[in-house]
Amino acid sequence: MLGPVDYIAVGFKGNNFNGEIIDELQKVIDKNLIRIIDLLFILKDETGQVSIIELENMPAEIVSAFNLDANSIEGLLSQEDAEAVAADLENNSSAGVLVFEHLWAKGFKQSVANANGVLLAEGRIHPDDVEAAEQEITTKA
Repeated sequence: MLGPVDYIAVGFKGNNFNGEIIDELQKVIDKNLIRIIDLLFILKDETGQVSIIELENMPAEIVSAFNLDANSIEGLLSQEDAEAVAADLENNSSAGVLVFEHLWAKGFKQSVANANGVLLAEGRIHPDDVEAAEQEITTKA
């Protein structure tokens, strides 16, 4: 049974990417909170030329940092997915696209199934929207 699966695409102006992101992802991977299912990088140069770097072409330190095995990655991200993200990138920028499973939720999912429960709705609320709502509530109080 899989836990919930999400994807994120994170952009970087000027093609700046530092190791801090890898360190933070590594923490949640090490705690078995998430599992990386698929990953790719998209680079767009000053002229708009796009390069897509898939797992098998990534530096060894990235592959080892995420405990990735090229043979076990599901390959959920397609060329079309990469091109869609690239279309939204400005020149001289890059993006990382990550598909991950929420391992922390697997037990909860199983307990819902064991109780014959069914998922009625799901979604995501952006943190900025939550903060705005909290601020509005505080202002009215």
